[in-house]
Amino acid sequence: MPSSKPRALLSTGSWALYDFSDTIFSASILTFYFPLWVTDDKGGTDTHIGLALSASMLIVALTGPFLGTLSDRLNRRVPLLALSVVSCAVFTALIGAVGGLTTGLLFFIAANFLYQTGLIFYNSLIINVSDESKRGIVSGIGVGAGYIGLIAAFVIMRPIVDAQGNQAAFLPTAGLFILFALPLILIVKEPGARGRVDKTLFQTSYKQLYQTFKRARQHSNLFRFLIGRFMYMEAINTVTSFYVLYLINVGGFEDTEAQSMIIGVVVIAIFASWATGFLVSRYGPKRVLIIALSGWTALAIAAVLADTTWAFWAVAVTMGFFWAAPQISDRVLLTYLSPNGQIGEFFGLFQMSGRLSAVIGPALWGLTIWALSETGELAYRIALANLAIFLVAGLLVLRSVKVTRETSDLEALEPETSTSHTH
Repeated sequence: MPSSKPRALLSTGSWALYDFSDTIFSASILTFYFPLWVTDDKGGTDTHIGLALSASMLIVALTGPFLGTLSDRLNRRVPLLALSVVSCAVFTALIGAVGGLTTGLLFFIAANFLYQTGLIFYNSLIINVSDESKRGIVSGIGVGAGYIGLIAAFVIMRPIVDAQGNQAAFLPTAGLFILFALPLILIVKEPGARGRVDKTLFQTSYKQLYQTFKRARQHSNLFRFLIGRFMYMEAINTVTSFYVLYLINVGGFEDTEAQSMIIGVVVIAIFASWATGFLVSRYGPKRVLIIALSGWTALAIAAVLADTTWAFWAVAVTMGFFWAAPQISDRVLLTYLSPNGQIGEFFGLFQMSGRLSAVIGPALWGLTIWALSETGELAYRIALANLAIFLVAGLLVLRSVKVTRETSDLEALEPETSTSHTH
């Protein structure tokens, strides 16, 4: 944490502002306008979008742990984040400007990979802008800023898109992503010696990651947390992606009604995020995470059973209070569990668990709807009930996780590295 209070506040504020910045990208590209560009403007299908999204997520899952480990050895995450942001923005701006549908899909895969990779470096930097006593508050402020970014993306881009079409959103999205990421890049400092960028850096990064998996038994507590996170994030990611369709097909809502309901949930979530951050700092991240997942589970079951308009509204309003709590608390919990010197590596594994869940959860939802298509709305209720099972499983695994920092693998790595230098 920076020594002077003004500097500390600037660092914390710039870190939280990045959540605003990256949510503008995710809202514009992942949620609103790129999918419409594919289907409405270029004659593509949902399958094109799904395959491109799954491909980029799979690449992130495969490379995230190594890139996180690389950032540990380099000990400079801000330059890596800057490289990710600028490269992501370039590929985003090129979508539709060069080539047709296929080229646009390839640019999207690259842009989303870089965006998701940047989150590894960004989340790791939370230890540079907060101490443990304030980390929950900082995380909550960031997530709340992110939800404001979601609304801002809609407000800023909608008039542009209405006037010029979906592709017109890509260049301003790229510009805003860089603009609001700049404060973090320019202000947040990283103490300690910088690792050299050479062949040895990549070799030692690989060895560090290898040691972690080799000593998996010593990290059983941390791996239990990551497995539990995979389970509950599989459900949460899928609900956030498909709940509008659920409201339309089961609740009988019109498209605009369902979208208005989700916007209402987001507004509640903004204020709830800040309150949740204080609770995480006051009572600890694991306790808040367990309560949040219990709430998610109860609300998923309530949505399965809901059969009136007021019941769906009651579920949605209540869901706003729990919506962001897992994201706020679990990244803080990881900073409590990760060994010293390996925060980037475990945030890489953290990102891997989240991205794999983002691939598998929607696939399971789609398969359930397809297999039970003849049952009508019952297929959607069963699909949501399946997700409630994953929430319960993740909650049970999480309960066994101990809030203790694990021993570092670096001591096991250094003798091996030293030995390799003597030959």
